[in-house]
Amino acid sequence: MSKLSEPEIAARLPMARGWERHGDMLVRTWQFPSFRRALEFVNQVAALMEKAEHYPDVALSYRTVRIELSTHDVGGLTDRDFDLISAMIEIPTDR
Repeated sequence: MSKLSEPEIAARLPMARGWERHGDMLVRTWQFPSFRRALEFVNQVAALMEKAEHYPDVALSYRTVRIELSTHDVGGLTDRDFDLISAMIEIPTDR
């Protein structure tokens, strides 16, 4: 797995709606109506991470979830990060 070039990242960013670029990582924060719903979301994301064998940083604080995506072993963004974002789009966040 190799780190994506700047043009490759720029080409993929439009599909990462809601995510912000912070240097060599993509970051997104969600607010949920309850702690329980936030935890359910984290568990759903964790299942995707396990399946992909890709483990970004996840922070849960009451009703807030923050995910920081980067491929640690290459020190930047890779296809794995954008693939995980694509999979996460399927998780409902509005209930």
